[in-house]
Amino acid sequence: MVTYEKPKTIEELKAFCAEKGMPLERMRFFIGEDCREPRAFGIYRDENGDCVVYKNKDDGSRAVRYQGPDEAYAVNELYEKLKSEVELRRRGAAAAAPDKKKNKAGRAILAVFLALCAALVVVSVSIFARKPKGYYQYQNQTYYYDYNDWYVFSHELNAWTQWRGTADWTEQPKDYYLSSKYDDAYGAEDFKSSDYYHESRDSYDWGSSSSYDSWDSGATNWSSDW
Repeated sequence: MVTYEKPKTIEELKAFCAEKGMPLERMRFFIGEDCREPRAFGIYRDENGDCVVYKNKDDGSRAVRYQGPDEAYAVNELYEKLKSEVELRRRGAAAAAPDKKKNKAGRAILAVFLALCAALVVVSVSIFARKPKGYYQYQNQTYYYDYNDWYVFSHELNAWTQWRGTADWTEQPKDYYLSSKYDDAYGAEDFKSSDYYHESRDSYDWGSSSSYDSWDSGATNWSSDW
């Protein structure tokens, strides 16, 4: 199975989709564009330089998923949504049984399965959206959050160590989030130089360009916020 590094910039995401032969306009994904049409997912930089990740619902209203300076985080939000939309159609195609007697039962099972998956995604998003990967600072101490684990920079050891403590601020740490990108001003070493760092990679099989020939944007739940 091929493993590759995830896109971290808007341009990298655009190039990734082009490499996979994705017909983005038909898929209703607009990368680097502020599309105002109904039924659209997208990412772009606004006039202040912030990255905006959005979904235009079927009634034309817009739900902003993320707006801020962290491009890597913003790109990952749209990347994961793109993956979930691809997987939604893949599961639907696989569940389409040729036996007509099984079609009704198959659709019912698929509906239950998708409902459970949607619930799981909502729960996961509610948890992880509160804790983006990257640097945090609380009471002059620098922390790093990665893959459900917290790390703290020890000035005594001049190194990152895994943090096993508990604190109320880690449950909703948005006010203490700095960025996914390193800055000397954080008063700590770059987390990427530590033994704990894992490069963000993916092994998902995106298929070939022919995988998207029958893409039907109507399969998306366009009334939801995301």
